[in-house]
Amino acid sequence: NKLVDPATNDGLPPFLIGNEDGTDSGMMIVQYSAASLVNDLAARAQPAAVYSVPTSANAEDHVSMGANDALHAYKQTADLGRVLAIELLVATQALEYRLQILDAARELAADPDPQRLRSRLRNLSPVTAAQTERLEQDIDQLRADLAELAQAKPGRAAQQVLDRVREAGIAFVDRDRLLGPDMRIAEALVESGELLHG
Repeated sequence: NKLVDPATNDGLPPFLIGNEDGTDSGMMIVQYSAASLVNDLAARAQPAAVYSVPTSANAEDHVSMGANDALHAYKQTADLGRVLAIELLVATQALEYRLQILDAARELAADPDPQRLRSRLRNLSPVTAAQTERLEQDIDQLRADLAELAQAKPGRAAQQVLDRVREAGIAFVDRDRLLGPDMRIAEALVESGELLHG
């Protein structure tokens, strides 16, 4: 939920889809799927032992039902893999957006016309005349700081995961599309465990 909610994702677009017209749902539906799966996993996590019933002509009044719990846990691993696959889709989408945002900010700061950065920042919130001088100083400092940054790059492990996901055929979602095929690829990557050994 944190990565798809603009109130908690530190500047990423809502549902990790960047169209301005709001006609694409991005990662909204996969978030619904993850929420449903997590709810079902929680509901099925109730220990079978609390429903112990007397057996063997009342000679045994407590039976652990451990075999049932083990079977339930085994059956839940597939759904847990689906949740992890959704997390993989959302995380790689968020990472690519974050890289794009950082690079765009760096390029904007390096623009020879300082007014371009100023106009972008002023569009975010209005300022009073009294705040203008301080804002100009802050913008100049921000511009200098951003211009010194190197191109944004994730850590080695994150880059390896992103590369492997893209090599497997899961493309960046810039417009809505059927994500079922991407989910199957992500599930296979999670199930294989190959992303853990990078």
